[in-house]
Amino acid sequence: MQNRKQQDSISVNDINQENDIRKVPQKSTGNAGKDPFCVYDHKRHAVGSRITTENGLQSVCTEEGSWKTSK
Repeated sequence: MQNRKQQDSISVNDINQENDIRKVPQKSTGNAGKDPFCVYDHKRHAVGSRITTENGLQSVCTEEGSWKTSK
């Protein structure tokens, strides 16, 4: 999902199941108006952001703007 009308800053984040969102310090931030992003919990996250569930499964934000499950 991409809304190019918004110029919000986005960053690469690590998200756990309890919605504890931590920015990844070595990753640069982007702009939602020109860079791809994924939406989780009504917030925009840059490509490379990861969601980790309680059972250890991870989903990664892709260039297409969707979450892809990795093993």
